[in-house]
Amino acid sequence: MHRYLRYRRSLVSKGIATLFPLLLLYSKSFEMLLLAFVLRGLKEFGEPTRKALIMDLAPEDRKAGVFGLYYLIRDVIVSIAAFGGAFLWQVNPRVNLLAAFAFGALGTIWFAMRGRDLGRSNLD
Repeated sequence: MHRYLRYRRSLVSKGIATLFPLLLLYSKSFEMLLLAFVLRGLKEFGEPTRKALIMDLAPEDRKAGVFGLYYLIRDVIVSIAAFGGAFLWQVNPRVNLLAAFAFGALGTIWFAMRGRDLGRSNLD
C-alpha cells in the first residue's frame, strides 16, 4: 500500500473503533448487536496499516526499538485503562461505554489533527 494512504486508512480504522461502544450501548436487537460486532471486526483491517505507519515514521536505525516501545507504551496504557473500565462498569455499564466512546473520540481527533500523512514526496 502506498504510504500516503496509510494515515487515512489508520484514521478510518480509529473512527470505526470509536463507534463500537456506542453501537454496543444502543443495540436493542440481535441484528444491531451483530452489526456492532461486524463493525468492530472491520477495525482490524487497519492493523497492518498502523504497523506500517509506525515503521515508516521510525528512524531507519531504530525501527525495531521504536516498534517495541510503541507497543510497550500502548499496552501499559490499555492495561491501566482496563482497571478504569472495570471500575466504571461497577458504577454503570452505560457510563463505561460512554467513557470508552469519549476517549476513543478524543484519540481519533488528536490523531486527525496531529498525525501526519507522509505524502507522495516521501515515498522511497
